[in-house]
Amino acid sequence: MIKQVQIISVDKDRITAGCDRAACEGCKSSAFCRKQNTEFEVLNTQNLELKAGDSVEILMPAGRTVFATAMSLLFPLLCFFAALIITSQFFTENELVQLAAAALALLLGFSVSAIYFRLTKRSYMPDVQRKV
Repeated sequence: MIKQVQIISVDKDRITAGCDRAACEGCKSSAFCRKQNTEFEVLNTQNLELKAGDSVEILMPAGRTVFATAMSLLFPLLCFFAALIITSQFFTENELVQLAAAALALLLGFSVSAIYFRLTKRSYMPDVQRKV
């Protein structure tokens, strides 16, 4: 997905950009997004000469966006159900214990997801395509 944003500040190859709330209307997540701050980091891997106030187009690849959504939401949910099934089949019939194990697995899934994104943050950042 290509979006037009305005540069707020430049720091080497990292740019702080922002857009108005109307720019989010085409996003599939706009119905769920409650983010009031529309500032975010963008990479300038092409080393374009940019300064605060410039308008640029950024690219947010659909594949990375879908994977990021799956990793942050679907992975913890899968951990929850896997723990629920494993504890019910192999360990105990006590539903309270099953629920506790599933809840711990859900927390573990969110923790793994958070660590993953902290380590790979740069690869999920949008990239400047061109100056407008």
